Amino acid sequence: MKELTAERNLTIHQVVQRGGLNQATISELMNGRTKHPKISTIQKFCDGLNITLNDFFDDRRFY
Repeated sequence: MKELTAERNLTIHQVVQRGGLNQATISELMNGRTKHPKISTIQKFCDGLNITLNDFFDDRRFY
């Protein structure tokens, strides 16, 4: 998530705001306290990055 954000010259805070995410939710994800995020959370993250879920999961990091 950090890499995807940095590649787009955005901060996590900007993605959170753009996607309408809860800061605590992202914080738990980023710190590894949440291992299985809801698809709706990932969708909001993608919205904040202006990418699709397909773009997210097709990323080379998942291979």
